[in-house]
Amino acid sequence: MLRGFLLWPLKNERLFGVAAEFLKAFPMLEDVLIESWQEGMGMGNPYTSTPPTRGYGRPHSLASRAIACANRSCKCGGFDLLQNISKMVHERLSMMEFVQVCRGIEDSTERLGQGCVNMLHYRLTLEYTRGQSPE
Repeated sequence: MLRGFLLWPLKNERLFGVAAEFLKAFPMLEDVLIESWQEGMGMGNPYTSTPPTRGYGRPHSLASRAIACANRSCKCGGFDLLQNISKMVHERLSMMEFVQVCRGIEDSTERLGQGCVNMLHYRLTLEYTRGQSPE
């Protein structure tokens, strides 16, 4: 038996799982939704010349405070969203857009030791618990 998971959404409800562990630091938040797209190495279809999508995807619950970098040559990289979530909570904001450069280092022969150039474009929507809403 799976505890803490809704296996099928009821009418007019979202499908969701157990709240992300990092949300325990923000008891005033019910959920954090993210819409994002990444640009740089490792994006697009490698078998065609199709460029990567440059638009936000569908919003979904953020399961972790970090998002992995898509660049296969990137080591110790990724995007940490916790600071921006903290800023939004402190300023009592519900929605905000960000662009973040990966903090990793590339190990490819062409760019050995140089900083990763991938960027994450994202929009965070904070859902506050009842009575905590900034409105």
